[in-house]
Amino acid sequence: MPPAAYRPEPSLPAPKNWPFPDRFSHTDGTGRLMDGAFEWTGFLYDDHGARGLPGAGTEAPLASSVGTYRYPDGPAAGNGANIFRTAVGLTAAGSWWRVDWTTLNDPNIPIAEFALDTDNSATTGGSAWPAGAGVRSPGIDKALLVSAKGAWLINVASGARTALSGSSVDTRARSFTVFVPRSLMDPAGTWNVRLVAGLANPSGNGFEPVTPSNGALPGEPAVYDVGFRAYTQEPEVNNYWMDSGQANALASGDISPFAATVDWRALGQHTTTGEPMPTGYTNRWYVSSIELGQGVHFMPNGQEDLRPGLLNRVQPYAVYVPTGYTPSKPLPLTWILHSLDENWNQYGSLDPKFVQEACQQRDSICATTAGRGTDGWYFDEAELDFWEVWNRLASGYRLDPERTAISGYSMGGWGTYKIGLAHPDLFAKAVVLEGPVICGLRAFPGAAGAAGPGHCSTDGDSIPVIPSARNLPYVISQGAADELVPLPGEIPDMQKFASLGYRYRYELYPAADHLVYPFFDGFSDQAAHLSGPPRVDNPAHVTYDWYPDLDRPDLGIGSTGAYWLRDTRGRTVAPGTVATLDAVSSALPNPAITPVTSTGVLAPGDPFPAVVTEQSWVYGAQPALRPMITLRLSDVGSLGVDIVRAGIPAGRGAALPVTTDGPVTVTLLRAGPGLPVGLDGVRVGTVSASGQIAVPVPTGSHTISLG
Repeated sequence: MPPAAYRPEPSLPAPKNWPFPDRFSHTDGTGRLMDGAFEWTGFLYDDHGARGLPGAGTEAPLASSVGTYRYPDGPAAGNGANIFRTAVGLTAAGSWWRVDWTTLNDPNIPIAEFALDTDNSATTGGSAWPAGAGVRSPGIDKALLVSAKGAWLINVASGARTALSGSSVDTRARSFTVFVPRSLMDPAGTWNVRLVAGLANPSGNGFEPVTPSNGALPGEPAVYDVGFRAYTQEPEVNNYWMDSGQANALASGDISPFAATVDWRALGQHTTTGEPMPTGYTNRWYVSSIELGQGVHFMPNGQEDLRPGLLNRVQPYAVYVPTGYTPSKPLPLTWILHSLDENWNQYGSLDPKFVQEACQQRDSICATTAGRGTDGWYFDEAELDFWEVWNRLASGYRLDPERTAISGYSMGGWGTYKIGLAHPDLFAKAVVLEGPVICGLRAFPGAAGAAGPGHCSTDGDSIPVIPSARNLPYVISQGAADELVPLPGEIPDMQKFASLGYRYRYELYPAADHLVYPFFDGFSDQAAHLSGPPRVDNPAHVTYDWYPDLDRPDLGIGSTGAYWLRDTRGRTVAPGTVATLDAVSSALPNPAITPVTSTGVLAPGDPFPAVVTEQSWVYGAQPALRPMITLRLSDVGSLGVDIVRAGIPAGRGAALPVTTDGPVTVTLLRAGPGLPVGLDGVRVGTVSASGQIAVPVPTGSHTISLG
């Protein structure tokens, strides 16, 4: 994997005065007890308020939020009052209250309010939240209001406010914390606690109303985000931003279902519970190695800029864990990458049957990255997100690396080409669902893409790098009526697989278009073909083509080689340049292969019939093994050859014929220490004690001798 996949997760800064461990759940909508505190994690980027003014807009044209609130222009940055995490703690002196914000560009923007049912009775206290929140819930005895301008304990019955001196703002941690001494509020027993957030008024002592120009209907609450919501209240179906339950409750004004039970005795006893790792469909978060800013940046009216939209250091992703999962049994990982103008909840929201077929029924953990927004096409920061999520998944779950599959619809299908072909040795299967073979729309063969400048137009064509799929079977489904991925522009990929003699399965659905097809949620055959034999480990014949311009050492992403060819670097790093290598180890079994093509009909199909073309391999005679590795290189500046993985035991001699169109450095890896190494019969050195030696090879045909 690229270096990004191995980097440890950075730690988030804790508020400087927080007296408890900072060990929040990494699963949205869940909490845990932590040595004197109850720590709860909210849903990321769900701060869309009530279901209000129809057509008020959303971040992603094809992934509409149910809430319709928008933030005013300015430093709210599209994410000004999003509750990231919240916590309640207890010490001998009193109680601690904390809200972490996803974005805190300006501490004067957000305001939070806790409603406290201190006697655990809905029949006492009031129901209307003070400070202009505009919501209600039964049994409120006290409210705790906190902004950058101060904190107040409010008696709901009388309306009296007590200013609290123990509040603080930590912009580095993006946290508000409040300490309430026991002399003002003495916690005991069990309380029901609720939390809402919105924009502060200019004085910071109340909520700023949301106007119709920002998506609210007249009289709707001033609340953008509600805490303490669970998955039973935010089921993923038709819920792209996990805000449906919230939006409907806010539209009614009644948020009573959303509450946490705080057991002060458990906090006083410093009880600690484990990290929640629920099965089924959830959203999780991680800390990225980069932060591009704060807030959310999406182009208006569905325009594309191919740049990250989720700027913060904390990034979300969706994961499905089959029920019955236990760490004692490793499960395969299946990637289901999201489409253009969609988000990480695309499949849970739109295609729940596919999720069940691809994940639950196959007993596979599935994941969808955010890609830092809707239109990153899995380049640069969007690709970094993929590797960092893989790292976090491998840290949290026991995975079977021999059966990783990659798939995705539309732009996610392009990502299946892009990432799968750049790292074919990591995957056992690749399934493209209506995915363009280029970054963007290709109306007919040879036409340029229509996704914009940059890598998309220069390094965004999969056809030149399809040779890398020699040992990675692809399944490709395509609709004949597809208006965004037109069939004429897609035919060349099937022709390329066929002409190379590679294994592939091509499903052509005559009745399928692009935008309506996913609503049928009919991907049963594609889901079934995510399974298959384990990934190929050390094939005798390796072909690897890649775009050196996509290597980003600063992000830790890019080409790393394939199989027993490692550390590949292009000689020319320029937009559009493709480096190619073809290598054969005669020391590994390499039977003759005869491609066999068959055509059939998938009927009745799901949801439509399909014409299926499949090319498989028939194996023939096996040549005698011999210690030789043949390399043919074009625009390759350097590479490493793992001698042992290529079938030659350490300490044994071998010959490496090399044909190259320019100077290249070939490094022998895991060769026998002390063995002599020559080039065209002239000794050039000795293998080091670490088993390595770098051999400069000039243009033309030459032979490296080992031993």
